[in-house]
Amino acid sequence: MKLGRLSTLVVLGLVSLLSVPAASADFSFEGLKNGPIAEARFRMQGDIEQGDVQRLDAALQSSGITHARDPWRRIVVSLNSPGGSYHDGLDLALAFRRRGLATVVRSGNQCLSACGIAFLGGTALPKDPNLVGEDDPLPDQLPERSLEPGAVLGFHAPYLAVPNEDYDASVVADAYRSAVLGISRLVAIADRLYVIPAELPKLLAPTKDELFVADDADSVRFLGIDYEDRSYQMRDKPGITRSMIVNGCVNRFYHLKRRSSVEGFSIAKATIDEFIEGSQLLENGEDKIAFGTRPFRQGTIKTWVAYLPIAKTSDGKNFVWCLFAPDPSDLKTFYKAAGSIEELFASFGGKGDFMTLTTAENMISPTTGDWIYDMVRDIDLVPPDTKLNKVASVLDQYFASEEVLKWRTR
Repeated sequence: MKLGRLSTLVVLGLVSLLSVPAASADFSFEGLKNGPIAEARFRMQGDIEQGDVQRLDAALQSSGITHARDPWRRIVVSLNSPGGSYHDGLDLALAFRRRGLATVVRSGNQCLSACGIAFLGGTALPKDPNLVGEDDPLPDQLPERSLEPGAVLGFHAPYLAVPNEDYDASVVADAYRSAVLGISRLVAIADRLYVIPAELPKLLAPTKDELFVADDADSVRFLGIDYEDRSYQMRDKPGITRSMIVNGCVNRFYHLKRRSSVEGFSIAKATIDEFIEGSQLLENGEDKIAFGTRPFRQGTIKTWVAYLPIAKTSDGKNFVWCLFAPDPSDLKTFYKAAGSIEELFASFGGKGDFMTLTTAENMISPTTGDWIYDMVRDIDLVPPDTKLNKVASVLDQYFASEEVLKWRTR
């Protein structure tokens, strides 16, 4: 859509600022949940608008729940909102982070536009729980935001809200400044919300008629969202297929840096083609085993490690190799710079010990800092554009159509 006419200036994307009166968000205490991870549960329902931070604090205060009283209990706010004020959504995101509140969108609920921005503030207990004042620096802690199956989380750019279709030049100018300020504020705090600024265009680009919905494997991973469906367990399967290994290697390499992995697959294909062509010119025979497996032992267990080149190092001198460890209860990917397969495995020294391999020089160790998030899951073993509700069927199709590499060797 071109923004050629004044009336089309109403949109830089879409945020749910409605022209009809809307109910402000209501914050309520839902109670305590005990279990392996104890939780105090709160709920936000309704449109986001000015005063929501104060309403959040009032709900927290009336509940009597504080981190100081019970430092081991997570405080979680479930969000169900069509959106509202972009600036107040940003204020809520900052409030969640300062207060150490996790966020979740539960099954059957939606969190759109300004609510999506607020959701990104979900986080764990801050290292210094005293940093809650609006003038205090943002505390440094990892994100803690989750999405249940059947929930809808969507983003789009701030709205040029022109009140009552008043297209007076000064009114439009104020609306434009407000929208630009909203984007500027998001850019300024993106890294503290654990969103890489380079990925922000995905959250800001959509037009009036569309949302960026976090409903595929790539989006939840680069946004640091825990998808709470663990019904598909690889440890219950007989092994793994080559397509799963490729997907896991490429997805994790980018997602551990909180980047989208979509373009990484074309890079990986070009890389392996380059390696094969170079090996053919050298006539070293490695072109035939560019993607293969190598036996190794882990204690008394005999198994294997898969390897393939997926990128080039920043100086272009070496390949970045993925090493995929097939422990069914703890799948892992490791990355190492090497010019050839012989060089890749040189640190083995004939021992065939996996620890020797993964602690060698030239290891590349991308990480989010959260060991649980860094673990390989079922959603990492599918193409990045796979819808979350289709992950199981894609994996089952791999098992049905490809050779299964068994977890253990005799």
